[in-house]
Amino acid sequence: MGQIAFWGIQHGLGVTSNTAALASIIGMDYQIRTLCSQPQWSDNTLESSFKKSINRGNPEFYNMSGTGLDGLERAVRAGKIERDTVKNNALFIERDRLDLLRGSEKSDKSQFDNANEIMRIIYNGAKEYYDLVLLDVHSGSNSPVTNTLLEDSDLIVVCVNQNIHVLDKFFKDKESLPKALLRKPHVLLVGQYDPESKYKVRNIANKYSYKGPILTLPYNTSFKDHLNDGDIKGFISRNRNISKNHENYQFIQDLRRNAKYILTEVGINTQVKMIERGAS
Repeated sequence: MGQIAFWGIQHGLGVTSNTAALASIIGMDYQIRTLCSQPQWSDNTLESSFKKSINRGNPEFYNMSGTGLDGLERAVRAGKIERDTVKNNALFIERDRLDLLRGSEKSDKSQFDNANEIMRIIYNGAKEYYDLVLLDVHSGSNSPVTNTLLEDSDLIVVCVNQNIHVLDKFFKDKESLPKALLRKPHVLLVGQYDPESKYKVRNIANKYSYKGPILTLPYNTSFKDHLNDGDIKGFISRNRNISKNHENYQFIQDLRRNAKYILTEVGINTQVKMIERGAS
């Protein structure tokens, strides 16, 4: 069992799209019970990324209010969190392999921020059922919920891009980073990666004397279009078994490499859990 938090030093770094893409490929490629969730106040963009799958697979439950994080908060306050409680409040994306937990519908940010200990209980409860929990947490370090969940995570995926100002802020402004990054295992993921840029992985590592691992995920037009259409699962499904000369091949290969890396880091045996290619 492992919890992985996807985090960015600021908004606009593709944290949600990275979370959605990795959740999808894991749900397609591995026999692992995975939950993805976006514990943020007034933000349901992760849910929107899977809109088509949710509408097809959960037509009645999807329109029910009071489910997801808000429903689970009430269950925690009532002392009714059991092994299957989170599962029963989640929406399935890939049956028995990938679920999504709806975000909060609270209109008061302070109410959400003050529920950080309840969020901890919810996701600890999720790990009683799920093998893997993927969290798209709020960017920056000003959210109590984010700081709590980062501390509880087994791995933090730090999402950056090739913008020099973003890189400088991450590598040079240590005071602005969550304290969890000083203590928890973490890996850099450079999203919308351009291998022709001056700021390729090797040069980033040299410039900042960085010795840690750096993953990349290239920019892909079709992926972005499917993201906007709420059909991430459809994109992954249609491109799982493409040939090397296909325009999306490198994106899928890098996505698979990243998935294998983060799963291995949290102790999951990817060889044992891998589903045979072509199987559903």
